[in-house]
Amino acid sequence: MIMNSDENPMLEYYHFKEINTLFLEGRHEEAQHLLAEMQARYIAVCDENSLLKTQVRELEDVFFLAKNLIFDGACYWLVTGSIRQGPFCPSCYNREGALIRLDTQNGEWRCPVCDSVHESPLSQFAQGSTVRRAPRQAKVIPFSG
Repeated sequence: MIMNSDENPMLEYYHFKEINTLFLEGRHEEAQHLLAEMQARYIAVCDENSLLKTQVRELEDVFFLAKNLIFDGACYWLVTGSIRQGPFCPSCYNREGALIRLDTQNGEWRCPVCDSVHESPLSQFAQGSTVRRAPRQAKVIPFSG
């Protein structure tokens, strides 16, 4: 009675009409069974929709980084419009896809996560040299249960 996931969801209207007819004919058990199937299908579609929305947001994040993340030869910078954020640790980004902001300590940039040291704020990017785009990196997407 219930369609598979490849069928047009608009056709489910007719299943609701069938449920109504079954109730009107006094076939309550059949109607309740069909209604339970429709409820399960609705929940599955809502779950799938939620998952797809999450995947779209994650892909938008990946696209945003690919478009706006630059590498100056020493560190990564996130540039949007006229605002430059960073610097971010190249070791952490290249290894895990994580944007970890570097701390300034004694004229050096130090990563608080991996403790690597990078060029000072007088790096090539700060001096206005040509900026290279970051190599394309995959976004680390944790699996949740």
